[in-house]
Amino acid sequence: MKRQFRILKHQEFDRIIHGGKALRTPHYSVYSEPHEGKARIGIAVSKKNGGAVTRVKIKRQIRAMIAAGFDLNTPVNLIIVVRPSYDTEAYSSESEELLSSLHSIKEPQN
Repeated sequence: MKRQFRILKHQEFDRIIHGGKALRTPHYSVYSEPHEGKARIGIAVSKKNGGAVTRVKIKRQIRAMIAAGFDLNTPVNLIIVVRPSYDTEAYSSESEELLSSLHSIKEPQN
């Protein structure tokens, strides 16, 4: 995912998490906020999910899920917080859950 599509600053994470809409699933918490232009996405993985290698693997998997099934032309800011129950080995089921939650967030704004 290119830098222009990522949310990197702590202040932006806080603003979206505290001021946006929230959707919680067993493995993710997804926060959204309307945005002018293209979608911007931030991914947060806590140390409860594992060591550095595991956390980076989870972020890579989520970026791949987004690239495969989410339209980055959608005008929304998203923060995806990965919960400790996330399983790196169950990629297909995790992907379905994430993409369905992203599409349900996207629907009311159209």
